[in-house]
Amino acid sequence: MDSLQDILSKKDFKPPDELAVVKDYVRRRYKSPCSVKIERNALILSVRSSALAGMLFLERQTLIEACSLKHRLVIRTSY
Repeated sequence: MDSLQDILSKKDFKPPDELAVVKDYVRRRYKSPCSVKIERNALILSVRSSALAGMLFLERQTLIEACSLKHRLVIRTSY
């Protein structure tokens, strides 16, 4: 039986590259801060402005294609 340390040493804890790519996309294109986290099989993109969230929602497919996302994208207006 493997110990907990053996199991955890094999696990890769670094975040997926998709998080940084989405953050960069929003910062470059809209010059606005955002936070991105991953929950289960979805990327949660949080922005401060509801206007920005609405704009991102309209351009959601473009963002998914530009960032080559494999996870589902959820846009929220909380920060």
